Amino acid sequence: MRNLILTVFIVLSSVNIALSIAPVVTSISPQRQILNAPRSVNIIADFNTPLDPASVNSLTFRVFGKQTGPAAGTIELLNGNTRISFIPSTPFLAGEWITVNLSKGIKSADNTPMALGYNWNFWTIAQPGTLNQTLIRTLPVRREGEGLIQCYGALGCDFNNDGRTDLAVVNEVSRDFRVFLNNGISYDSIFAVYPLPSGSFPSPSEAADFNHDGIVDIVIGNAANNVMSLFMGLGNAAFMPEAPYTASNNVRGVAVADFDGDGFDDVITANRGGSNISLFKNNGNGTFGSAFNINTVGNSETAVMIADANNDGIQDAFIGCYQSNEIVLLLGDGNGGFNFSSRSSLNGPPWAIVVGDINGDGNVDVAACLSSANRIGIIFGDGAGGLGTVTNYLSGSFPLAIDIGDVDGDNDLDIISSQYAGADFRVFENLGNGVLSTTPIILPSSGSGSCITVHDRDNDGDLDLAGIDEVDDLLFIYNNGPGPLGINSSGEIPDGFYLEQNYPNPFNPVTNLKFGVSEMGFVSLKVFDASGKVIAILLNESRSAGIYSVTFDGSELASGIYYYQLIAGDFMETKSMLLLK
Repeated sequence: MRNLILTVFIVLSSVNIALSIAPVVTSISPQRQILNAPRSVNIIADFNTPLDPASVNSLTFRVFGKQTGPAAGTIELLNGNTRISFIPSTPFLAGEWITVNLSKGIKSADNTPMALGYNWNFWTIAQPGTLNQTLIRTLPVRREGEGLIQCYGALGCDFNNDGRTDLAVVNEVSRDFRVFLNNGISYDSIFAVYPLPSGSFPSPSEAADFNHDGIVDIVIGNAANNVMSLFMGLGNAAFMPEAPYTASNNVRGVAVADFDGDGFDDVITANRGGSNISLFKNNGNGTFGSAFNINTVGNSETAVMIADANNDGIQDAFIGCYQSNEIVLLLGDGNGGFNFSSRSSLNGPPWAIVVGDINGDGNVDVAACLSSANRIGIIFGDGAGGLGTVTNYLSGSFPLAIDIGDVDGDNDLDIISSQYAGADFRVFENLGNGVLSTTPIILPSSGSGSCITVHDRDNDGDLDLAGIDEVDDLLFIYNNGPGPLGINSSGEIPDGFYLEQNYPNPFNPVTNLKFGVSEMGFVSLKVFDASGKVIAILLNESRSAGIYSVTFDGSELASGIYYYQLIAGDFMETKSMLLLK
């Protein structure tokens, strides 16, 4: 009898163990690092076991767009509760970096939690565009009568939830950040100024939703001391400063991710003077514990970027080490710890770095601007936590910022370097497989080129650029779209707005559209088919007064009547034209 009881106990225990299955992600969509996900993409995570519906919600399954911020959407359990599906309520912006976070709070049907969190990144699709962008506006970052404030960087994100990318410009000398709101065309003048308590030469900044209230928060590092500044978003582009946090000396880099899988974003700072990195764990309410300092194998850690380097669903840390001239890769363990994985030498001191799949193999790569070496360097990752050797490209004089995005919309990532001493921004075209053009497009600045923000400013589907000049404290607003239209050689300024009949008309396949603008302002010139569908946007930007002409090519269109419409200020006129083939 005793043996029988023992046997039954063993069998029942085995059944109980078999039923306790921790959820494990078996597949994801879109695939990590993909460059052309639809802007209204259905985000999917498949699991090895049915999930507890009560454990799947907006706190355990979070989506964040680098420009759009925390994404609201519809979460469903499908396929017998083994699939989580997320459809965003509104489309993401074009060409933006999306982060999907799954926390340990997700449980199986038998109430067993995930052993580790899981996350991945991908990019939304950007429409075809140009690298040689048009400067449409220059904005002062100083207030009237103000001296040097040394604006160093601009964080592009939707701060007032109107679907447009605003800018938070961090200023070193004035120790503040200033918000510029996107008006759909360019940017209004300064909306708000937020001083940094205990800040000193604030420099890097990142956005997150640290307290899960659906509003963008901002974390800022201070290059001249050991302070990490935190501002909690209140909505409508308003922010409240929190008590500063102590990192190590000279906070030159900041990065955000959920490193321990608890569903709340943590912060890493790179501390050049402290020669280490600091990890701040979120307490689960938007506040942080004391810094946990980590000494890497490098020296003078200056930059940090986060991505999954070994494709295990856990975020890893790429560290740019200024003194030792290298990239150091630390792999996250999913519980807030990091282990050294790889290092790769650079041919100069890295000031800033970016990450993304530059060569199109599905694995994360890293690019660095090599300041005093007047170069940028590209290092390819192998998808297993290893780093290759650097490939160098000559930049202008003293590049101190580097940015990334599919600027020309051809499904690969282009690189933009900002030259402090060279006073320009250089756009390196990705020619495919991670090979960059050796003759970059040069976009001029004024006193310096300090950083570029890559975003779809006007929501037309392609990526625009916003540059910072920290010597003259200026914002340079570049537009991705048609190049400058040809103004007549006489320089005549018309008395009023007008739109002429196209010539020739009928046409096949090319015709010219001529119009006059009597004062500076936003100008739109679009072509429609007979059903009223927009088939071409020929101009969609601010223009100065003058007489303009633009060529319209109907090679890809069928014969028929088409319409073209000019909108400039309060003026609007539509004319028809006939394509005969």
